[in-house]
Amino acid sequence: MAKPLTRSQALKESPGPNLERPEPSDMVEDLLDGPSIPPSPRDMVELVDCIVQELTESESFKAVLQSCIDKAISRKLSDITEQIVKQETQLFDLKQDLKLKSGNLQSLTEGYDWLREEMERCQRITNDLDQASRCDSIRLFGIKESENEDLEKMVIDLGKEKLDLDLNADDIDKTYRVGPKHNNSDPPKVRGVLVKFRSLKVRDGFLRNRRKLKGTRTVIKEDLTRLNQQLIQKARDHQQTENAWSKDGRVFALIKTTDGRKSFVKHFNNIRELDRLTL
Repeated sequence: MAKPLTRSQALKESPGPNLERPEPSDMVEDLLDGPSIPPSPRDMVELVDCIVQELTESESFKAVLQSCIDKAISRKLSDITEQIVKQETQLFDLKQDLKLKSGNLQSLTEGYDWLREEMERCQRITNDLDQASRCDSIRLFGIKESENEDLEKMVIDLGKEKLDLDLNADDIDKTYRVGPKHNNSDPPKVRGVLVKFRSLKVRDGFLRNRRKLKGTRTVIKEDLTRLNQQLIQKARDHQQTENAWSKDGRVFALIKTTDGRKSFVKHFNNIRELDRLTL
């Protein structure tokens, strides 16, 4: 006996012109109750179309779908908010840490500046004391060097013959060559002579009359500390100085302004003061 046709099969074989489209539930029921033959692609397409149409027209489905969307958005917003709060907390901690480190850096900078000023002050005091101990000394350059030389006699002869000074051995405390010998140079480099007098009067006489040696190879200079030697050399090399010299152990320079309209004399204590020179 032949098995009766399902409703969908009956509709396919004899579709009436006014026959209504089957409900999706009926189509699903027909598929479940029908034969074990797989449904055709057309049946599946129709079934899917019917299901989609019914779902889109169902208010309950729309409510469920909207609820799912709202929950998903809410969870996502909650995760984003949590991440924002976490990042804001980390940013706040970083700002606090940076503020603390900035304060420490400021303290270190202030401490370093104070230490540098103290070192410069101590260096200046030491340099001044060293320079004061040289107040009765001069340095001679250009005096020919020879074996078994009598430097004291050479200084006395220089004072009497070239500088017109009344000088004798009692006016000189000691004389000696300064620096290592340069035997390997050709011709050998002549070392300077340090002369320490017993009185400032004799020393000032040499410095006062040293212009009389102009045109000769002999040069008389103050006995400056190493720091003051560096300072006077840098002052001479500075682009805004016309000349530099020393007087009583103090370094002076003739400064010209950037417009070149005027010049003036300035005393420098250290190289930093010279480095800050901008006029």
